[in-house]
Amino acid sequence: MKMVKSLLLGSAAGIVAVAGAQAADLPVKAKPVEYVKICSLYGAGYYYMPGTDICLKLGGYVRYQLNVGPGTSISGGPQHGTGGRNTRIDEMQVGQRVRAIITVDTRQQTQYGTLRSYLLMGYQHDVPISGAAALYVSRGFIQIAGFTFGKATSFFDIFPNASFAYNAGNNFSGDSGDGGVIMAAYTAQFGNGFSGTIAIEQARRLPTVFATGAPFALGANPTANNLGGAGGSYPDIVGNFRLDQSWGTWIVAAAAHDLSGGYYGATEAFGHPGDEWGWAATTGFILNLPMIAPGDRFSAQVVYSEGATAYHAATRSGAGPLYASGTPNPGGNGRIAAGVWTDGVFGTGGSVIPTTAWSINAGFEHLWTPSFKTSIYGSYIDVTHSAAATALMCSTNRPATSSLVLTANCNMDWQGWTVGSRSEWQPVKGLTVGADIIYANLSGIQSDSVANTVILGAANGGKPAGTYTSSDLGVVSGSFRVQRNFLP
Repeated sequence: MKMVKSLLLGSAAGIVAVAGAQAADLPVKAKPVEYVKICSLYGAGYYYMPGTDICLKLGGYVRYQLNVGPGTSISGGPQHGTGGRNTRIDEMQVGQRVRAIITVDTRQQTQYGTLRSYLLMGYQHDVPISGAAALYVSRGFIQIAGFTFGKATSFFDIFPNASFAYNAGNNFSGDSGDGGVIMAAYTAQFGNGFSGTIAIEQARRLPTVFATGAPFALGANPTANNLGGAGGSYPDIVGNFRLDQSWGTWIVAAAAHDLSGGYYGATEAFGHPGDEWGWAATTGFILNLPMIAPGDRFSAQVVYSEGATAYHAATRSGAGPLYASGTPNPGGNGRIAAGVWTDGVFGTGGSVIPTTAWSINAGFEHLWTPSFKTSIYGSYIDVTHSAAATALMCSTNRPATSSLVLTANCNMDWQGWTVGSRSEWQPVKGLTVGADIIYANLSGIQSDSVANTVILGAANGGKPAGTYTSSDLGVVSGSFRVQRNFLP
């Protein structure tokens, strides 16, 4: 009996031991693995947001920029020094900028086609001007079924993006620049790369000036009785036809622009001129030139306007060398300049007289190697006023506080031109080191019996009384940039 019991117990122990050994060899159920699912519908860099069918792409860049010379794209930075100041304390010649940007691109398939949203935002810090970093947001839009709503690149624009080796901020062109415009638009695709768009866009407004009112500022941004300044204006109506092919891009675009004026006096009791509309039109192309070198391209654009002068330049403030920041009646900055930026002019009881302008720009970009490229570019603008507008702007019926003497020989027409070159090097993928140099010239404006001079009757803006040249203002400025792009 004891022998049987021992055999049974031994067998049981053996079975348990064998079973335990076999159990140890069995695979253990693994924990769920967390991973990113790639979305290949829209190109590289997209992945699915967990738990959704929305494809997401993150990108951005960090940029350092050093600008040297009289005039830069940095707000309030180096100023035009021609003619000097009574003191030198605000003649800054060097500016620095840091900009750090994040981009978020989402896309999703719907019964109406791809639903897309895009955001570009970050911060920007300029020295020595700004005391602290400021929020920078230049893009934020929604697209679906051909519609675009939000802040995006104007449909009047030709140039594809900021990587095109042109100094868009310091060139006379129809491009809306880094800032973009707020819009609501519809684009129809006709096939074979041909499309058409109609849009209402943020007005590219310049002053419509009551020339015989408070001192007419003859410089970068006169503001007297400007309906679009302190008040409002209708959005611009923009339309284009565009062809995109392997050889490049061709575009024809036009814009209707409100240039209505304010009151003839301080209140509505004085009345105002009738509402007026101006317009601008452009045509241009980008031509790929792989027969010279892969990536080479040439572009050209012509713009004509009546009452829509801002369609010739993205920036007209004192920040850029082209506009020579200043006025013959110098106000706060005391520099002498040629460059009257207005949409139109009107006098007491009269209608708005539109300002006429035309411009042309062109450039060529060459890739010496896949990682090193150079461009040359240039532009020209001609701004004219009718005899009636000139008579209003040059009227001697001005307040006694005006320090500018105008005579019968006064002429507010002017011209400007630029030529420049930019080189960019990518030592490693995603890192760009570049330098840009540009020469800008402004000429015109004759406001006294001596051609191309202005007379300050009294000290103004740190500038002593005297006679000053207001034409052939040439400046050279340059910039150096290091930018890290972390786009997938």
